[in-house]
Amino acid sequence: MTLSKDPVKLILKSIMNGKQILAFGAHPDDIEFGCGAVLLDAVQQGSQMSLVVLSKGEAGTHGDPLTREAETQKAAAMLGADVQFLETAGDTQIRTDLELTQQTAKIIRQIQPDIILCPSGHLNQHPDHRETNLIVRDAYRLARYGKTPGLGDTSPHSTSLLMFYDISSGGSDYPNSVLVDVSQQVEEWKLLMECHASQVKNMEYVELQLSRARVYGIQMGVHSAIKLFSEGPLLSSSISDLSGFTSQRF
Repeated sequence: MTLSKDPVKLILKSIMNGKQILAFGAHPDDIEFGCGAVLLDAVQQGSQMSLVVLSKGEAGTHGDPLTREAETQKAAAMLGADVQFLETAGDTQIRTDLELTQQTAKIIRQIQPDIILCPSGHLNQHPDHRETNLIVRDAYRLARYGKTPGLGDTSPHSTSLLMFYDISSGGSDYPNSVLVDVSQQVEEWKLLMECHASQVKNMEYVELQLSRARVYGIQMGVHSAIKLFSEGPLLSSSISDLSGFTSQRF
């Protein structure tokens, strides 16, 4: 990838260089469809990437677990990311429980991410997305508690930022959001989503995500943007952190 010569992009490259991002998805394609362009941008800025998927699409109408795992590996390779699949009850059966939450907290402690991304938790969507949100939110907290039982000899880790991405619509339930300009990543994002060939050949998933990003982009005066959500307000360490932000242009 060719790095932008834009001064803000160069500053961001310095800030993001070596930062560890950990993205969770309920199904093999969730991460790429929901926030793939953001991850591509992060890689371009020098971040390291890890992906965790909680099922292999066992109940999906199209594709089988072996195919979908291979598609995920292909997408991960495009991101230069490590990827692992958790042992769960599988597609449509993911439910929050203590064992799975502790397992997720261990992963957070092992990877020690600066930023965690996971599906938004609104109710009107696939239940696996909602449950994954709950699991990651709880694990994010348990990972930083020093004496949490069940986490073995792993050291506590406090992740700086937990953000949520949308796969289907509805994330506006959250009080706080940020739009990330992904205009430069659109073409590569399409290729990333198309790694999941068993899904995109039967449904307009790629067009759905691109269209939504285009609408967000138009609102902000850029080509395309992805909205990320936060449960609470975000803290800037200094006004210099705001140098990469712009306001809505109409």
